[in-house]
Amino acid sequence: MFRFYFGIAIMCLIFAIASLLLSNIGGEIMATVFIALAGGLLAVGLITSGPTSRW
Repeated sequence: MFRFYFGIAIMCLIFAIASLLLSNIGGEIMATVFIALAGGLLAVGLITSGPTSRW
């Protein structure tokens, strides 16, 4: 499951970079949301990566 969550986190970072490059106004807010989502997904991936994980 770690690779799944890590892949989605990388996609969120790509979306954040794209939102910064392609938007004129409000791109920073959208990039912040995508970066926060990527961090949350990475945290969930790290929590669920252990052999004793219940998920």
